[in-house]
Amino acid sequence: MHTDEVIRHISCLCGEATQEVVLGTNTSVLNLCHCIACRAITGQLYSSYYLLQTTPTNIDRLRKYEQSAGTSRYFCTTCGAHVFARVRHTGQHFVAAGLITGEPPRTKTIRHWRAGDTQDGGLTSFLPGKLEETVSACWLEPNSNGQRHLSTQRKTEIPPANDKSHGLRAGCHCGGVEFYITLPDSTSMEPSSPWPDLLVPYHRSSSENAQDVKWWLRDENSRYLAGTCACRSCRLASGFPIQTWAFIPKSNIVNANGSPLEFNETTMQRYESSPEIYREFCNRCGATLFWHCKERPLVIDISVGLLQAKSGARAEDLLAWHIERVSFMEMALDQQLMQRLESGLRER
Repeated sequence: MHTDEVIRHISCLCGEATQEVVLGTNTSVLNLCHCIACRAITGQLYSSYYLLQTTPTNIDRLRKYEQSAGTSRYFCTTCGAHVFARVRHTGQHFVAAGLITGEPPRTKTIRHWRAGDTQDGGLTSFLPGKLEETVSACWLEPNSNGQRHLSTQRKTEIPPANDKSHGLRAGCHCGGVEFYITLPDSTSMEPSSPWPDLLVPYHRSSSENAQDVKWWLRDENSRYLAGTCACRSCRLASGFPIQTWAFIPKSNIVNANGSPLEFNETTMQRYESSPEIYREFCNRCGATLFWHCKERPLVIDISVGLLQAKSGARAEDLLAWHIERVSFMEMALDQQLMQRLESGLRER
Protein backbone atom coordinates (compact mmCIF):
# COMPACT_ATOMS: atom_id res chain seq x y z
CA MET A 1 0.00 0.00 0.00
CA HIS A 2 1.34 3.42 -0.95
CA THR A 3 1.81 5.86 1.90
CA ASP A 4 -0.05 8.57 -0.03
CA GLU A 5 -3.23 6.49 -0.24
CA VAL A 6 -6.28 7.90 1.55
CA ILE A 7 -8.46 5.04 2.81
CA ARG A 8 -12.07 5.79 3.74
CA HIS A 9 -15.22 3.81 4.45
CA ILE A 10 -18.41 4.71 2.63
CA SER A 11 -22.05 3.82 3.20
CA CYS A 12 -25.42 4.72 1.75
CA LEU A 13 -28.45 5.12 4.02
CA CYS A 14 -29.60 1.50 3.81
CA GLY A 15 -26.02 0.17 4.04
CA GLU A 16 -26.06 -1.80 0.78
CA ALA A 17 -23.14 0.19 -0.67
CA THR A 18 -20.90 -0.12 2.41
CA GLN A 19 -17.26 -0.72 1.52
CA GLU A 20 -13.74 0.66 1.77
CA VAL A 21 -12.44 2.96 -0.98
CA VAL A 22 -9.06 4.44 -1.85
CA LEU A 23 -9.33 8.14 -2.60
CA GLY A 24 -7.04 10.10 -4.88
CA THR A 25 -4.16 11.95 -3.29
CA ASN A 26 -5.67 15.43 -3.63
CA THR A 27 -8.68 15.40 -1.33
CA SER A 28 -8.25 18.99 -0.17
CA VAL A 29 -10.23 20.22 -3.18
CA LEU A 30 -13.99 19.69 -3.30
CA ASN A 31 -15.29 19.99 -6.86
CA LEU A 32 -18.96 20.84 -7.28
CA CYS A 33 -20.52 20.57 -10.74
CA HIS A 34 -23.65 22.65 -11.35
CA CYS A 35 -24.37 21.50 -14.90
CA ILE A 36 -27.87 20.68 -16.09
CA ALA A 37 -27.20 16.94 -16.10
CA CYS A 38 -25.77 16.83 -12.56
CA ARG A 39 -28.76 18.69 -11.16
CA ALA A 40 -31.35 16.57 -12.96
CA ILE A 41 -29.64 13.23 -12.25
CA THR A 42 -29.12 13.86 -8.55
CA GLY A 43 -32.06 16.14 -7.73
CA GLN A 44 -29.55 18.39 -5.98
CA LEU A 45 -28.28 21.83 -6.99
CA TYR A 46 -24.93 20.20 -7.80
CA SER A 47 -22.98 16.96 -7.64
CA SER A 48 -19.65 16.41 -5.89
CA TYR A 49 -17.31 13.44 -6.18
CA TYR A 50 -13.81 12.39 -5.14
CA LEU A 51 -11.52 10.61 -7.58
CA LEU A 52 -10.70 7.00 -6.66
CA GLN A 53 -7.31 5.37 -7.09
CA THR A 54 -8.77 1.88 -7.43
CA THR A 55 -11.86 0.29 -8.93
CA PRO A 56 -14.64 0.03 -6.32
CA THR A 57 -15.93 -3.36 -5.24
CA ASN A 58 -19.50 -4.65 -5.56
CA ILE A 59 -20.34 -2.05 -8.20
CA ASP A 60 -22.54 -4.63 -9.92
CA ARG A 61 -24.94 -4.48 -6.96
CA LEU A 62 -25.78 -0.91 -7.91
CA ARG A 63 -28.01 0.33 -10.72
CA LYS A 64 -26.16 1.82 -13.66
CA TYR A 65 -27.44 4.90 -15.46
CA GLU A 66 -25.85 6.14 -18.67
CA GLN A 67 -25.59 9.90 -18.36
CA SER A 68 -23.95 10.10 -21.78
CA ALA A 69 -21.83 8.01 -24.13
CA GLY A 70 -18.83 8.65 -21.89
CA THR A 71 -20.16 8.80 -18.33
CA SER A 72 -22.09 6.37 -16.14
CA ARG A 73 -23.58 6.90 -12.69
CA TYR A 74 -24.26 4.15 -10.15
CA PHE A 75 -26.87 4.38 -7.40
CA CYS A 76 -28.33 2.13 -4.71
CA THR A 77 -31.43 0.23 -5.77
CA THR A 78 -32.86 0.29 -2.24
CA CYS A 79 -32.39 3.83 -0.88
CA GLY A 80 -31.50 5.65 -4.10
CA ALA A 81 -28.15 7.08 -2.97
CA HIS A 82 -25.74 8.01 -5.74
CA VAL A 83 -22.54 6.09 -5.04
CA PHE A 84 -20.11 6.06 -7.96
CA ALA A 85 -19.49 7.62 -11.35
CA ARG A 86 -17.30 6.18 -14.10
CA VAL A 87 -15.74 7.97 -17.05
CA ARG A 88 -15.35 5.47 -19.86
CA HIS A 89 -12.64 7.30 -21.83
CA THR A 90 -10.20 7.40 -18.93
CA GLY A 91 -11.39 4.41 -16.90
CA GLN A 92 -11.57 6.64 -13.83
CA HIS A 93 -14.04 6.01 -11.02
CA PHE A 94 -15.37 8.62 -8.60
CA VAL A 95 -17.22 8.28 -5.28
CA ALA A 96 -20.03 10.57 -4.16
CA ALA A 97 -18.65 12.98 -1.56
CA GLY A 98 -21.50 12.61 0.93
CA LEU A 99 -21.10 8.87 1.50
CA ILE A 100 -17.79 9.01 3.33
CA THR A 101 -18.14 7.95 6.96
CA GLY A 102 -15.76 8.65 9.81
CA GLU A 103 -13.30 11.48 9.25
CA PRO A 104 -14.12 13.46 6.09
CA PRO A 105 -11.34 14.83 3.86
CA ARG A 106 -10.19 18.26 4.97
CA THR A 107 -11.53 20.65 2.37
CA LYS A 108 -9.22 23.60 1.78
CA THR A 109 -10.54 24.69 -1.61
CA ILE A 110 -14.02 24.62 -3.14
CA ARG A 111 -14.27 24.74 -6.92
CA HIS A 112 -17.53 25.41 -8.72
CA TRP A 113 -17.88 24.08 -12.28
CA ARG A 114 -20.53 24.98 -14.89
CA ALA A 115 -22.12 27.60 -12.64
CA GLY A 116 -23.25 29.46 -15.75
CA ASP A 117 -25.70 26.66 -16.49
CA THR A 118 -27.74 27.66 -13.43
CA GLN A 119 -28.62 31.16 -14.76
CA ASP A 120 -28.65 32.54 -11.20
CA GLY A 121 -25.51 30.99 -9.70
CA GLY A 122 -27.40 28.19 -7.97
CA LEU A 123 -25.61 26.96 -4.86
CA THR A 124 -22.57 29.15 -5.61
CA SER A 125 -24.49 32.11 -4.22
CA PHE A 126 -24.60 30.34 -0.85
CA LEU A 127 -21.26 28.51 -0.80
CA PRO A 128 -18.16 30.63 -1.48
CA GLY A 129 -15.62 29.06 -3.81
CA LYS A 130 -13.56 29.47 -6.95
CA LEU A 131 -15.53 29.58 -10.19
CA GLU A 132 -14.04 27.31 -12.86
CA GLU A 133 -14.95 26.75 -16.51
CA THR A 134 -14.88 23.69 -18.75
CA VAL A 135 -15.88 23.34 -22.39
CA SER A 136 -17.53 20.01 -21.65
CA ALA A 137 -21.12 19.90 -20.49
CA CYS A 138 -20.15 18.24 -17.18
CA TRP A 139 -17.09 18.34 -14.93
CA LEU A 140 -16.94 14.54 -14.91
CA GLU A 141 -16.44 14.22 -18.65
CA PRO A 142 -12.82 14.53 -19.89
CA ASN A 143 -11.86 12.42 -22.89
CA SER A 144 -8.74 10.31 -23.30
CA ASN A 145 -6.70 13.38 -24.33
CA GLY A 146 -7.63 15.28 -21.20
CA GLN A 147 -9.89 17.62 -23.17
CA ARG A 148 -13.52 18.29 -22.37
CA HIS A 149 -16.32 17.36 -24.75
CA LEU A 150 -20.01 18.09 -25.06
CA SER A 151 -22.55 15.55 -23.90
CA THR A 152 -26.29 15.13 -23.93
CA GLN A 153 -27.85 17.26 -21.20
CA ARG A 154 -31.10 15.28 -20.83
CA LYS A 155 -32.11 11.89 -22.10
CA THR A 156 -35.68 13.05 -22.54
CA GLU A 157 -36.99 16.58 -22.96
CA ILE A 158 -40.12 17.13 -20.90
CA PRO A 159 -42.86 18.65 -23.10
CA PRO A 160 -44.21 22.05 -22.10
CA ALA A 161 -47.52 22.23 -20.28
CA ASN A 162 -50.54 23.24 -22.32
CA ASP A 163 -52.12 24.95 -19.33
CA LYS A 164 -50.04 27.84 -17.96
CA SER A 165 -51.70 27.40 -14.56
CA HIS A 166 -49.59 24.29 -14.11
CA GLY A 167 -46.82 26.62 -12.98
CA LEU A 168 -43.21 25.54 -12.51
CA ARG A 169 -42.13 22.38 -14.30
CA ALA A 170 -39.92 19.83 -12.55
CA GLY A 171 -38.45 16.49 -13.53
CA CYS A 172 -35.49 14.15 -13.41
CA HIS A 173 -32.82 13.52 -16.07
CA CYS A 174 -34.31 10.39 -17.64
CA GLY A 175 -37.78 11.92 -17.93
CA GLY A 176 -39.40 9.19 -15.86
CA VAL A 177 -40.67 11.69 -13.30
CA GLU A 178 -42.40 14.88 -14.39
CA PHE A 179 -44.62 17.18 -12.35
CA TYR A 180 -45.56 20.81 -11.81
CA ILE A 181 -45.67 23.13 -8.82
CA THR A 182 -48.57 25.58 -8.91
CA LEU A 183 -48.63 29.01 -7.32
CA PRO A 184 -49.87 29.29 -3.73
CA ASP A 185 -53.66 29.37 -3.50
CA SER A 186 -56.39 28.88 -0.91
CA THR A 187 -55.59 25.16 -0.60
CA SER A 188 -52.01 25.99 0.39
CA MET A 189 -53.30 27.18 3.77
CA GLU A 190 -55.15 23.97 4.61
CA PRO A 191 -52.32 21.72 5.92
CA SER A 192 -51.07 21.78 9.48
CA SER A 193 -47.53 20.86 10.39
CA PRO A 194 -44.98 20.94 13.21
CA TRP A 195 -42.15 23.41 12.81
CA PRO A 196 -39.22 22.19 10.71
CA ASP A 197 -35.72 22.12 12.17
CA LEU A 198 -34.77 24.69 9.53
CA LEU A 199 -36.81 27.32 11.40
CA VAL A 200 -36.95 25.94 14.95
CA PRO A 201 -33.83 23.89 15.82
CA TYR A 202 -34.95 20.66 17.44
CA HIS A 203 -31.97 20.56 19.79
CA ARG A 204 -33.15 23.81 21.37
CA SER A 205 -36.93 23.58 21.53
CA SER A 206 -40.02 21.57 20.65
CA SER A 207 -41.31 21.33 17.09
CA GLU A 208 -44.89 21.84 18.30
CA ASN A 209 -46.70 24.45 16.21
CA ALA A 210 -49.44 25.36 18.68
CA GLN A 211 -50.59 28.42 16.75
CA ASP A 212 -50.79 26.48 13.47
CA VAL A 213 -48.49 28.88 11.62
CA LYS A 214 -48.36 28.17 7.88
CA TRP A 215 -44.58 28.41 7.89
CA TRP A 216 -44.12 27.00 4.36
CA LEU A 217 -45.70 30.14 2.87
CA ARG A 218 -43.59 33.30 2.56
CA ASP A 219 -43.89 36.87 1.34
CA GLU A 220 -47.61 37.30 1.97
CA ASN A 221 -48.30 33.77 0.76
CA SER A 222 -46.79 34.39 -2.68
CA ARG A 223 -43.79 32.02 -2.42
CA TYR A 224 -42.80 28.77 -0.75
CA LEU A 225 -40.04 28.23 1.81
CA ALA A 226 -36.81 26.55 0.69
CA GLY A 227 -33.66 25.71 2.60
CA THR A 228 -30.59 23.56 3.05
CA CYS A 229 -30.18 20.39 5.14
CA ALA A 230 -27.07 18.69 6.51
CA CYS A 231 -28.62 15.74 8.35
CA ARG A 232 -27.12 12.27 8.14
CA SER A 233 -30.18 10.72 6.50
CA CYS A 234 -30.33 13.25 3.66
CA ARG A 235 -26.59 12.99 3.11
CA LEU A 236 -26.56 9.19 2.92
CA ALA A 237 -29.83 8.96 0.96
CA SER A 238 -28.63 11.32 -1.77
CA GLY A 239 -24.88 10.71 -1.70
CA PHE A 240 -24.09 14.40 -1.35
CA PRO A 241 -23.37 16.59 1.71
CA ILE A 242 -25.79 19.47 1.05
CA GLN A 243 -29.46 18.70 0.44
CA THR A 244 -31.79 21.48 -0.70
CA TRP A 245 -35.53 21.18 -0.10
CA ALA A 246 -38.58 23.22 -1.12
CA PHE A 247 -41.60 22.85 1.18
CA ILE A 248 -44.70 22.55 -1.00
CA PRO A 249 -48.32 21.70 -0.09
CA LYS A 250 -49.34 18.46 -1.74
CA SER A 251 -52.35 20.22 -3.28
CA ASN A 252 -49.92 22.37 -5.28
CA ILE A 253 -48.06 19.44 -6.85
CA VAL A 254 -49.74 18.16 -10.01
CA ASN A 255 -49.12 16.03 -13.09
CA ALA A 256 -48.88 17.49 -16.59
CA ASN A 257 -52.62 16.97 -17.08
CA GLY A 258 -53.41 18.81 -13.85
CA SER A 259 -54.32 15.71 -11.82
CA PRO A 260 -52.91 15.29 -8.28
CA LEU A 261 -49.47 13.71 -8.10
CA GLU A 262 -49.33 10.21 -6.63
CA PHE A 263 -46.13 8.82 -5.16
CA ASN A 264 -46.45 5.40 -6.78
CA GLU A 265 -46.49 6.66 -10.36
CA THR A 266 -43.97 6.28 -13.21
CA THR A 267 -40.39 5.52 -12.13
CA MET A 268 -40.79 6.66 -8.52
CA GLN A 269 -39.54 4.25 -5.87
CA ARG A 270 -40.17 4.66 -2.14
CA TYR A 271 -37.73 4.05 0.70
CA GLU A 272 -38.93 4.18 4.31
CA SER A 273 -35.83 5.68 5.91
CA SER A 274 -37.36 5.62 9.42
CA PRO A 275 -40.74 4.40 10.65
CA GLU A 276 -43.43 6.42 8.84
CA ILE A 277 -40.82 8.64 7.14
CA TYR A 278 -40.67 8.24 3.38
CA ARG A 279 -38.31 9.19 0.59
CA GLU A 280 -38.89 8.79 -3.14
CA PHE A 281 -36.25 8.57 -5.85
CA CYS A 282 -36.26 7.78 -9.56
CA ASN A 283 -35.42 4.11 -10.01
CA ARG A 284 -34.05 4.75 -13.50
CA CYS A 285 -31.62 7.68 -13.05
CA GLY A 286 -31.43 7.87 -9.24
CA ALA A 287 -32.63 11.44 -8.73
CA THR A 288 -33.73 12.37 -5.21
CA LEU A 289 -37.38 13.39 -5.45
CA PHE A 290 -39.41 13.80 -2.26
CA TRP A 291 -39.42 13.55 1.53
CA HIS A 292 -42.66 13.27 3.51
CA CYS A 293 -43.97 11.64 6.66
CA LYS A 294 -47.15 10.51 8.38
CA GLU A 295 -46.94 13.37 10.88
CA ARG A 296 -46.82 15.91 8.04
CA PRO A 297 -48.57 14.26 5.06
CA LEU A 298 -49.80 17.38 3.27
CA VAL A 299 -46.58 19.41 3.07
CA ILE A 300 -43.98 17.72 0.88
CA ASP A 301 -40.24 18.34 0.63
CA ILE A 302 -39.21 18.53 -3.03
CA SER A 303 -35.54 18.27 -3.99
CA VAL A 304 -34.76 21.63 -5.60
CA GLY A 305 -32.44 20.32 -8.31
CA LEU A 306 -35.49 18.95 -10.12
CA LEU A 307 -36.98 22.40 -10.72
CA GLN A 308 -36.68 23.92 -14.18
CA ALA A 309 -37.35 27.60 -13.56
CA LYS A 310 -36.46 30.06 -16.30
CA SER A 311 -35.19 32.45 -13.62
CA GLY A 312 -32.51 29.98 -12.56
CA ALA A 313 -31.73 26.90 -10.49
CA ARG A 314 -32.80 28.49 -7.19
CA ALA A 315 -36.26 29.24 -8.67
CA GLU A 316 -36.55 32.41 -6.61
CA ASP A 317 -39.67 33.54 -8.45
CA LEU A 318 -41.43 30.79 -6.51
CA LEU A 319 -39.07 30.00 -3.62
CA ALA A 320 -37.93 32.12 -0.67
CA TRP A 321 -34.66 30.75 0.72
CA HIS A 322 -34.05 30.64 4.46
CA ILE A 323 -30.58 32.06 5.06
CA GLU A 324 -30.37 32.04 8.87
CA ARG A 325 -29.68 28.35 9.36
CA VAL A 326 -28.62 25.08 7.73
CA SER A 327 -31.09 22.48 8.96
CA PHE A 328 -29.55 19.89 11.30
CA MET A 329 -26.15 21.54 10.97
CA GLU A 330 -25.22 19.99 14.31
CA MET A 331 -25.44 16.53 12.68
CA ALA A 332 -23.17 17.35 9.74
CA LEU A 333 -20.12 15.15 9.31
CA ASP A 334 -18.12 17.86 7.53
CA GLN A 335 -18.55 20.73 9.96
CA GLN A 336 -16.04 22.92 8.14
CA LEU A 337 -18.02 22.71 4.91
CA MET A 338 -21.27 23.50 6.70
CA GLN A 339 -19.72 26.48 8.45
CA ARG A 340 -18.73 27.84 5.05
CA LEU A 341 -22.26 27.25 3.79
CA GLU A 342 -23.90 28.90 6.79
CA SER A 343 -21.55 31.87 6.52
CA GLY A 344 -22.28 32.21 2.80
CA LEU A 345 -26.03 32.08 3.40
CA ARG A 346 -25.89 34.84 5.98
CA GLU A 347 -23.77 37.06 3.73
CA ARG A 348 -26.40 37.12 0.99
